[in-house]
Amino acid sequence: MYNHCQNPKCHHYTTTDRVRGPKGNKVYVTRNATTYFGIACTLHCLNEFWHHNRQAIKRAIPELPKQSRPFNTYLNENNEWVDINKAVVPEMR
Repeated sequence: MYNHCQNPKCHHYTTTDRVRGPKGNKVYVTRNATTYFGIACTLHCLNEFWHHNRQAIKRAIPELPKQSRPFNTYLNENNEWVDINKAVVPEMR
């Protein structure tokens, strides 16, 4: 988790809560990161962060191949495919 918003353009927005510094020497600073995955201060900054870093994210998270499962089956606790029609139902006491 980061302390400050990771959007590289966050300090470009002119809002009063970003203004810091003594009179005559004011600057716009990056806001603190909040609940947006702990990396952005607003949803707008989060979207810009994703857009700015999309190539690095695509390289870091590979695309999953097409997946499938046999028809009328489910995965049991032992990580085995079990046919729904032939499944043994435990007796209720």
